[in-house]
Parts: sequence; C-alpha cells; structure tokens
Amino acid sequence: MSDVRGQGSGRVLWCAFGVLVVCLLSAVRCPPSAAQEFKVGYVDLGRIFDGYERTKAYDSTLQQEGKQKEAELEARMNELTKLRKNLELLNDKARQNAVREIEEKSDALKQFQTKARRDLGRERDQLAQDVLKDMKQAIEEYAKTNSFSLILDERVILFGQSAHDVTDPILQMLNSRYAGKSKP
Repeated sequence: MSDVRGQGSGRVLWCAFGVLVVCLLSAVRCPPSAAQEFKVGYVDLGRIFDGYERTKAYDSTLQQEGKQKEAELEARMNELTKLRKNLELLNDKARQNAVREIEEKSDALKQFQTKARRDLGRERDQLAQDVLKDMKQAIEEYAKTNSFSLILDERVILFGQSAHDVTDPILQMLNSRYAGKSKP
C-alpha cells in the first residue's frame, strides 16, 4: 500500500512541474499595452499651499479683516479708558451710572473679542479647505494627465529622488488657473 501512495504523490509532483515548465516556456506573453506602467511621484503639500496665489490672496484678505477688527477693538478700549478717567470727576450718583456703563461696555468688549476671534478662525478654516480642495483636484488631474499610478505627500516619504517630485508643475498649474479666474 505504501508503494501506491508514493507513486501517486510522485506523479502529482511531476505533473505540476511539467505544467510549470510549459507555462514558463510558453510563447504566450502579455501584450505591452495590457501591462500598465506603475509611475509614482510625490509633492510637498506645504510648499504648494504656501506658494499658491489663492492662499496668498486669502491671507491678505484675512489680514485686512483682522486689522479692521483690531481698529474697532482699539476704539472700544479707548472709549472705556476715557470713561474710567472721567469717573473720578463725577458725583456719587453719576459715578454709579458710569460704573454700570463701564461694566456693560467692558462685557461687550469681551464678547466682541471672542466673536471676532471665532469668526476669523472659522473664515480662515473655510478658506484653507477651499485651497486644499483646489490642490487635491489639481494633483488628481495632473496624475491622470501624466499617467501617474500614485502621488504621495513628501511628509510620508523617507527618501525620494528629486526626479519624482512633481510639486513645481502642480503649483504652476494651480497658479495659472487662479490667475485666469481672478482676471475680469
């Protein structure tokens, strides 16, 4: 009985070996058009974000809004300072009314500061999301147009040859689009 088992498993091995040899020596090959090249690139997202003209325009807008809020805040603080200085010159009854007014204005000032910070933060976050959306679309389009299988963020790469860095062409594409959109 042991001879039969040995012969059966030997035949299976020889048969498998024969099939493998036939497959390896076969003239059937994949046509080059069916085999897709695996092309990889990487980008520096921080450099694209900072170099994108839309980001710079948004930063400028946010700075102007911030300066406006600061000017309004300063005007309110000056008003409080004047009220406090005049407090010493008032009689008791007028002083009580002035103290109440100062407290109300002080509370309003604190609320204004909080609201201004929150509003500017929300606007900054929304603008950043818009820029990131543009960047993602541009990277996807560049990858498809240039037959990239994969484009990675530079921050996750330990080493990458500079020939695979596609940051500059993507940044140029974004800025040329933005320049075209921002013109009347």
